[in-house]
Amino acid sequence: MPFLVVALVLVLILAVGFGIIYLSTTLILKIFSLFVKSVFDQPINVTSAPITVKRSLREARHYAQLIRKTAQQHPAGPMQDRLALIIKPVDEWLANLDRLETALKKLYGQRNLTREIRQFSFEIEKLHRQLLSADEENLASLRSLLESKRKHQKALQQLQSFQNQAELRIQKIASDLGATHAEMLLVTAKGDFKDNRLQRLDENLQDQVTSLRDMISAMDEMGYGRAAN
Repeated sequence: MPFLVVALVLVLILAVGFGIIYLSTTLILKIFSLFVKSVFDQPINVTSAPITVKRSLREARHYAQLIRKTAQQHPAGPMQDRLALIIKPVDEWLANLDRLETALKKLYGQRNLTREIRQFSFEIEKLHRQLLSADEENLASLRSLLESKRKHQKALQQLQSFQNQAELRIQKIASDLGATHAEMLLVTAKGDFKDNRLQRLDENLQDQVTSLRDMISAMDEMGYGRAAN
């Protein structure tokens, strides 16, 4: 009789133990599944620009204000008239800069390109492994899917490259505006409104306005600019 009681107790303990193990394993698998899903299935919104871009935007606007101030505070005369010509492309430059910043914020808020590209690399590698052991009837479908994944990944890489170019463009704008202000100070100190530096500054600013306008046009075509609003 005692033996049966002990046996029943042992069976009960084992049953409870296996039950706990089963529930624990199920819970762990469920948590892991949710983690994987959160990493690969859910979009991660990036609603703000990188710190370097934010800093460059602040610097660009700061230098633009200094350029305006330098031109406006100069005594009336031929030099002030010449400096006023420089302000015009700077204003357009900053207006286009605001548009580009808005377009990039929209892109940051909708896509996490680094994560998406990494996910496609994972999926492409998985398809490669499936092809090694695939049946003849599934080969064509797997190859077609693999080609589609590669095209999608390439498109994302091109978009990321364009985004990087836009970020570098903003940083260059800040640097160019700083150089423009420094050149203006040198020219005004000399008092020569016919200085060749002014002509070079005009040309450089116009080139930058055109380049920035092209970037914005491309963002509009991709649906991230003001034209898509």
